Amino acid sequence: MEWVGTVVVRPGSVDESSTKSIRLRLAPMTVVLITLAATLLIQLGYFLWKLSAEGQPRIGEATALRVAGALVTDWRWMLGFAATSVGWVLFVQATAMGDISLVQPLMSAGDLLLVILAVVVLKEHLVRMEWVGVLLTVLGAVALALEAQATAGAAFDGMRLAVLLGCAVLAGAIMLIANRRAHRPEILLALVVGLCFGAGSMLTKALTAESSVPGQSVVSLAILFNPLLLAVVLANVVGLVLLQAAFQRGRASVIVPLQLAMANAITVLAGVAIFGEHITTLRASGIVLIVAGTALLHVKPLSTQKGPA
Repeated sequence: MEWVGTVVVRPGSVDESSTKSIRLRLAPMTVVLITLAATLLIQLGYFLWKLSAEGQPRIGEATALRVAGALVTDWRWMLGFAATSVGWVLFVQATAMGDISLVQPLMSAGDLLLVILAVVVLKEHLVRMEWVGVLLTVLGAVALALEAQATAGAAFDGMRLAVLLGCAVLAGAIMLIANRRAHRPEILLALVVGLCFGAGSMLTKALTAESSVPGQSVVSLAILFNPLLLAVVLANVVGLVLLQAAFQRGRASVIVPLQLAMANAITVLAGVAIFGEHITTLRASGIVLIVAGTALLHVKPLSTQKGPA
């Protein structure tokens, strides 16, 4: 007996073929909905972390114990951690079901949540440039949704994965060294954050490809015992620490679009070079629209916002 959504299908029944057909049609939309739920939760977590960054001990200046103590005793940071954790679980499920070159860029559409919170809750108004950004982001998300398709696991080239990860680590190390003398440290930090999150995304795709079992959720014990999980956690933890450090040194309006652009770039490259994904014109257009729209949303703070964005 096989579970399909909430419908029980008995092998050999007259409805089995029609149910499978419905499942194939619904699966792509499921990928999109899970991805959007994941990005909404993660962006909410980022928003709470940005709020908590003010007044926190500066990472790199205070001791690690003091920084950790300040974070875990701040309810905003802990709530943000809970939101991002649930979002990450949904992201894992989405990467197991769809192409990483589609899922990761679609995650960028979550920036719209921050705009909605500002307009609906804080009663702020958008200037024309920001409305253009909203429109481009929505159009990009729609393009990616139309392009969505379910994948039943993906084989990958382990050697290419290792090479791309090595290049990302080397590039990140060079930027961190150069950042010591940078006049605007948040810029290089944001790019390294994007490298970390991009590496985490492609490692997550590799993890789900190795751990997926037909007919079962990918979020299972198989993932806990996979060595790739440690690499996924390490990449994301380093990214989160550097993101917090970037927020303490610069504006979110600069940091967020830079890290998203870098994360999307390395993820799309991994999708093509490692997982054999095909980037169609529609998918490429959707990615470009989302990156451009997100950048416009952060070029200028919301028109009624006070202080740094």
